[in-house]
This record gives sequence, structure tokens and C-alpha cells, in this order.
Amino acid sequence: MAKKKGVFFGYCVVAALVLTSFVPLSLGLSCAGIFYPALSEELGVGAGVLGYYTSILWLAAMASLPALGRLLAARDARLCMGGAVGVIAGAFVWLSFTVSLWQFFAGAAAMGVGVGMLLFLAPSTLINRWFAKRAGFLLGAVMAFTGVGGVVWSSVGGLLIQSIGWSGTYLVFAALSALTLPAAVLLVASRPQDKGLSPFGAEEPAAAAAPLPEASGVPAAQAFRTPTFFLILAMCFMLNFGMYVYFMIPSFMGTLELSAALPLLGATASSAAMAGQTVSKLVLGAVGDKRPYASTVFTLGLGVVGVALLLAGAGSVALLYVAAFAYGCFYGITNVMTPIITRRAFGDRDYPAIYARVSMAASVGSVVSGFIWGAAIEATGGYTVMFVGVMVVMTLTAISVLAIGRSARR
Repeated sequence: MAKKKGVFFGYCVVAALVLTSFVPLSLGLSCAGIFYPALSEELGVGAGVLGYYTSILWLAAMASLPALGRLLAARDARLCMGGAVGVIAGAFVWLSFTVSLWQFFAGAAAMGVGVGMLLFLAPSTLINRWFAKRAGFLLGAVMAFTGVGGVVWSSVGGLLIQSIGWSGTYLVFAALSALTLPAAVLLVASRPQDKGLSPFGAEEPAAAAAPLPEASGVPAAQAFRTPTFFLILAMCFMLNFGMYVYFMIPSFMGTLELSAALPLLGATASSAAMAGQTVSKLVLGAVGDKRPYASTVFTLGLGVVGVALLLAGAGSVALLYVAAFAYGCFYGITNVMTPIITRRAFGDRDYPAIYARVSMAASVGSVVSGFIWGAAIEATGGYTVMFVGVMVVMTLTAISVLAIGRSARR
């Protein structure tokens, strides 16, 4: 195809993905926990029960992914992305009128459908269609903006809840999400061919030669029978099992004496955790390929330290922020290191089929963790059991990562 002058349209697609990651995706996924304290008081239920929101969100995302994947493959990407943004905005409007628990959980299910498209499907599909080169770097950059958005919107949302209430804040989030709709429609095209273009880098000889070494690796049928595969499944399940703590940070902070003088303590700590996630993703993206197992274990260690400091730092604001940041570094592992470790173990031959099952284990961990840790909070009336349990899970995850390294080398 003829090469057109000017800015390559694929970068417009990336810009749209960055914007939808920064605003509706971050608002819908990273800011859920800041509403729990206010809604707990409004609905008369514990924060542990409200924490089931995340499990329902992930369950809805898992259930809808097959249909959404077929839709993105067969239909215009503008329809898919615009529809996802619209669903998230509509879910926020629905949540603003919440008067009962079932309505809150119904909003979580709707949110999961929109999040599933914008988190799992649209970025990886569109970037790989548009870029034969730099696809991994660009995908990492897009995903990093979920953390950047979490930093910004957790603080902004906390201020809004204090000033206009949780219902009004949901409506503001709906409006902010809707504002990204023009970008999702005008800056997106399904494929380069739709614009008379070729994927970026596809015309270069180096790009044409690249698939040859990438075709090597373990066949999926063989990989599924190896100990390494089951260790990776366990690692991904436990990683996501430990991420529930993030959503409980605002509610936990609300139980501390410090929160009486600092009502935004929980929201600010959530922003600190998202800052840790962003830094972690950038650093792991730079060093993870060279030292995947050591860097993952080190980051898990930061997570353990962060959770321990959350337990011990109730009297110090600075220590709580450090704890949230350290825990957030752990939160950044999944999207960066899971694909790197999977590819390191099995190569690229059947990577999509292998990673699809790995991702399923991670999603199941997200679903199950919400119900288990939420029940633990309700049963004990506190967060200690959850914190201790998550530290144990992180430690077991580090052991599994080391075992993966040894098994893969054999």
C-alpha cells in the first residue's frame, strides 16, 4: 500500500487508547474503593460486603470477554470502543442512584463489561494490528495510564465526595467518561487497511524477518502438561488474589484515628498506591526481560513490606503513604511480568493459546479474592486477617516464581 505523509494514524489510535485508559478505565477500575466508606454508611452494610463489587466486576468481564472478542473481530472498532465508554458512563449514572445493595452490584456487572473491552481486548488487539514494530512498548505505555489515572482520579474523587457527596461524584465520573467518547470514535480505525495504510514497520526488512525466531517454542498441548504451566497458573491466581487490598485501602484508612483529622487520607493513600503501580510497571518493563524471576520476587517483597507497614503504621501518615506506595509496586506485576514469564517459559509458538489460559487463572483469582477477603472482613470486623493472609499469599507467590525459574530452565 502507498505510504501516506504526515502523522501515522496508528498513533491517533494509541492516543485514543491512552485517553480511554486514563479516564473511563481508571475511573471504573481504580477508583471503586474510594466510594466504599460513604456507601457503607449510606446502605448500612460493611465495607467487606461492598468489596464484593470487584468480584462481580471481574466475573462480568470474564463472562463477556468471549462475546466481546468476537464483536471486536467482526465489527468496527469505533463501535466497540465507543460502546464500552458508553457502558461505563451509563454504569456511573446507575450507581449514582443506588439505594440498595443489588443496584450497587448490578452497576458493578455493567462496569465489568465496559472494563473488559477497554482493558483486555481493545489495546492489545488494535496496537498489534497497527504496529508491526514497537507494539510491546506502546501497549505498556497505554497500560501505564491506568496507574496514572488512578493517581489523579483517586485524589480528585476523594475531594469530590467530601464536597458534593458520593452520588454527585458518580455523576461527575459519568460526565468525564462520556467526554472521551469523541476520541474513541474519531481517532480509531479497526485496521490500517481502512486508512489505506500498512502496519507501522511492516514494510521494513527487519520487521519481515522478525517472526522467524518468534515461531520457536513449546506447543500448547505439550505446555499444558508441564509442571511449569501449573506453577504459572498458581502464580497468576495468587497475584490477583493479593490485589484485593488496594480496593480496601480507603475503608481501612477510615477506621484509623488519623482519618478524623484527615478525611482524604484513604483517597490520597490510594493515589500513592497507584503511583507505586505506575513506577513498578515502568521499571519492570525496563528490566523484566533480562531478570524476570529476580525482579518479580523483589517486587513481591516490596508488596509484603507494604502490607506489613499498613498494619504497623496506623499512627504515622508518612508511613501509611510509604506503605501504600510499596504495596502499589506489587500491584504493577501482573500486566507486565505475567506475559514476560509465560513467554520466557514457553516461547512464542503457541503463546496466545497458552496465555489465554494463564489470564483465565488470573481472572479467577480476582473473582475469588473479593468474596473470601470480603467475608473475612465481615466475620472479624477488621482487616488484620486480610492483611496477614495477603502477606502469606505473596510469600507463596514468590516461592512459585522461583520454582518456575528452576522448572523452565530444566
